[in-house]
Amino acid sequence: MPDEAKYFIGECNVIKADSIGEPGKRTFKIEAVSDFGSIILWMEKESLFQVGISLGEFIATRKQPETKEPFDSSTIEVKEIQEIEFQCIDLSIIHDPSSDLFTINAQGSDKDDVLFNASFTFSRIQAEELSATILKVIAAGRQPCLLCAAPLDPNNPHLCLKLNGNAVKTKSDN
Repeated sequence: MPDEAKYFIGECNVIKADSIGEPGKRTFKIEAVSDFGSIILWMEKESLFQVGISLGEFIATRKQPETKEPFDSSTIEVKEIQEIEFQCIDLSIIHDPSSDLFTINAQGSDKDDVLFNASFTFSRIQAEELSATILKVIAAGRQPCLLCAAPLDPNNPHLCLKLNGNAVKTKSDN
């Protein structure tokens, strides 16, 4: 059985989303930094999109509590690390209504097949900013076809299913 590492870095000072690469060949990540280290979660575009949408919908439909209790992490061991990064396979978001803090729990493995279970906590304000950033990162990719919503490749004709496989002109064809 492969090694398994469990990390909780506490409440984040910084949490951000980004992509690397050209549209159509991008890789997506969430990076969380606290006083105890940093965690980089690599994930598929659809997974990142779901995080952004879930946070945005939650914040839009639930009010802040009038009084917030301090976040109790005494039952969780906070591990000091330099930096870990891994490909995220499973991710969940938990909201603690008493402290109004969010926690992301992620599981995955690195290139050496070491299994990771990592988590970090962040505020409502950080969740709002993260959701908005994720939607900008996702939208910065290839433009979708107006008929079928499939991403357009500016270097190749788009064979649109809605037009029975006929090509749709892209901006570069004009």
